[in-house]
Amino acid sequence: MHEDPRWRRFLRRVDDLWEQAASLLGFRLDPDRDLHTVVTYRAVVDAVVPETPDLAADLGPEHVPGGLAVALDDFLVVYVNDLFQFGLPHFGPQGNLPIAGPLAAVLDKAAIALVARDENDSDPSLDRVYALLGPDDPPRRRVRKRAGLFAKLSRRDRLRAIGILDEFEIEVEPFADTLFEIDAGLVGQLAVGFAEMIYYSEWQGYDEFTQPPSQRVHPNRPSAVQSWRQTDFPGYADGYAALRGYVGTAESSLGEGAVWTIIDADATPPVEVVRGPGQFRENDYDTSGYEEPFPETESEPDASPEVN
Repeated sequence: MHEDPRWRRFLRRVDDLWEQAASLLGFRLDPDRDLHTVVTYRAVVDAVVPETPDLAADLGPEHVPGGLAVALDDFLVVYVNDLFQFGLPHFGPQGNLPIAGPLAAVLDKAAIALVARDENDSDPSLDRVYALLGPDDPPRRRVRKRAGLFAKLSRRDRLRAIGILDEFEIEVEPFADTLFEIDAGLVGQLAVGFAEMIYYSEWQGYDEFTQPPSQRVHPNRPSAVQSWRQTDFPGYADGYAALRGYVGTAESSLGEGAVWTIIDADATPPVEVVRGPGQFRENDYDTSGYEEPFPETESEPDASPEVN
């Protein structure tokens, strides 16, 4: 019965009527739980911190789970929505500009551009969207209507789409006569940089991360944080942020002295961490035709006539 096309059309019609009724009654989805936003950020996390089952045999089963296993996508939506504070009462009690939804739409725009240029390696597929769903999520028919093109791409193609965002700019108008312009290249930093930073931080170990720092409690145990288990991080301690050396090569002037450790022995020359600081050197770029957009010194203002 569920495979009958008439039944599927009926269910879609019920969904449409419910959404129309909810709109007329003034109900709106929580922006943190909008299906399109949820699926898109799951697709981001799935691409940036994916599951790695191939590592189980060599490194152990603790290296299989990715960011979705610890609900990194949910935290990333909240983090992005709470990040930008303008101190404007129109944005709510904290003066925030919730941009998780608009950024999800921008990721779809990038995916559309990628496919239009025929730069995607794999065809978009709804199966990739369904793979992001859990048992407590809405039925597939509703997710299918909300999922954007970004979530339908392969992991590699999602990263390719993020890579072309530097070409775009975002305009956000939260209310009349107020326009914010954002370089879309920042979306890549938010999507990739923040996902990686948060995942490998101590975030997961807190009972309640939204509490003020003075009220947060962290067990500081490697077993409490998935990324700590995967990286053998023993927990935070005084001195971990201390300077250990200077990255460079035998041909670099950024560091000198005894070698503390070798980072990449296969590179030519090898990349090393040395104990002593070196010095910066001028690069080889030709800047002879460069002109300053503004004068280096401001002209003195004209003397005002003396007034008796």
